[in-house]
Amino acid sequence: MTAAPTKNVIKLVEENLDDLVLMAEQCLQKTKAAARKDLEESQLRNLLNLAAATDSLLVLKNYIAYQMGREELFAEFAQQLLADLDAIKQKAESLCRDHQITEPRLVNKARGEMVRYYFGFLNRKFVAEKKGGSSK
Repeated sequence: MTAAPTKNVIKLVEENLDDLVLMAEQCLQKTKAAARKDLEESQLRNLLNLAAATDSLLVLKNYIAYQMGREELFAEFAQQLLADLDAIKQKAESLCRDHQITEPRLVNKARGEMVRYYFGFLNRKFVAEKKGGSSK
């Protein structure tokens, strides 16, 4: 395993961060998640921590469904998270394909990095809105 292909994937992901910021902000805006009293920072940090620990979308989706079943994540927000994960998967695959990156390990690396960034941006925006600040 060489470092150059991995660096190329990381660079590709970093060139597309604005899309992830917008997706995270739109998720919160559309679901009004920050205004809800039943959603706390710790729940989003748990998602971020899980995303940091795995590249598996199935693991993340399973956790989101579990949290929704426990009513720790309200349905509209959880469903938006699941839709965003699917969109990130498609975006990662498309970016890799467009840049002739076909090795599954590298495509998974791109997707995993994009998911981690997404949950990081989601967490930051949530905290900013919850505490009364905003980047807009």
